[in-house]
Formats: sequence, structure tokens, C-alpha cells
Amino acid sequence: TDLTITSGAKINLTATSDIVVPANVGITFGTGEKIEGDSTDLTITSGAKINLTATSDIVIPADVGLTFGTGEKIEGDSTDLTITSGAKINLTATSDVHIPVNIGLVFGDGGEHIETNNTNLTITSGGNVVVAATTLDLNGTLDVSGTALVTGVATFGDDVVSDTDSTDDLGTTSVRWANLFVDAITA
Repeated sequence: TDLTITSGAKINLTATSDIVVPANVGITFGTGEKIEGDSTDLTITSGAKINLTATSDIVIPADVGLTFGTGEKIEGDSTDLTITSGAKINLTATSDVHIPVNIGLVFGDGGEHIETNNTNLTITSGGNVVVAATTLDLNGTLDVSGTALVTGVATFGDDVVSDTDSTDDLGTTSVRWANLFVDAITA
């Protein structure tokens, strides 16, 4: 019933054409590792890790994906790599995850993205950028080219100054301050 080949060294199979294993007949390694195919699928079964070692790239054809479980999939075509998941996608690394210069992270299809040009980090949104945190610590110069709306208390540890001399007002004729508490006014 069985064919057993025993060797103390490598067993080299050389052929001028394919070595054909019939459908639904597997090749078993040890007690649990198995490769088996039918007319449509190739199944690799292992009770431990499956290690792929190669001296060059392992190539997966375009529009053919790697599927994990029932819904997680990695697939590429000639232009895009698509990662699909019904749950979280966790990136774990022992060092930084690097994104090349001028390549951004795009969210949805509305144009929201984060990108760097090796000097500046740009966050682009067609709507609002919401930062929700207990404390937001900015170290550096804050340049606001639009209107800044502060609905809480603004506390300054240094002077509040205008960007140019004798050009800006504190309040307007229609929006005035209720009270002004100062130690002294120097003109």
C-alpha cells in the first residue's frame, strides 16, 4: 500500500516535464503538514508556521489575492494594492512604519489625506479636521490665516501683541468687550 523512500541526504527529483500529483491526493510531511489539490483549489495544511524562503520575489498574479479567514484579503492589480478587512487592521512593528515622500494616506474618497514632502506634513480635508484630546500641546509657532474661534478661556503666559504697530483694534464698534481690568494703560 505504501511507497517509502529513505535517504540520509537530499532526495533530488529531476524531470523534463511536470511531476503530476492526481487531484485529491496530497503530499504529507511529518504527521500533519500537507499539500493537496483538487480541480480548483490548492490547500496547504500545517499545525505550525509555514515558512516561505526564496532567493527572489514571490510573485502573485494581478487580481489574485491572499485571503485570510472569511473576509480579510490582500489583492493587487497593475496599479493599486487593496487590503480588505471586516474588522481592524493592526500594524505591528519593532521599528517605524515608513511612507515614502509625496505618498499620502488617503481616507475615503472625499480627498481627505495626510502627506509629507520631506519638509512639511500636510493634512488636507474638504470639511473639518477635528482633534479630540484632553490637552493639545503645540510646540512652535501657530500660524492661523483664517478666523480663530476660542469658545473657552484663553490664558496667555506672555504678551498679547499685534503683528504690526498701530493697525489692530481690541474689539469693534459692534462687538465690544464688557469690562477691561488692567493695572495701567500706557500710550
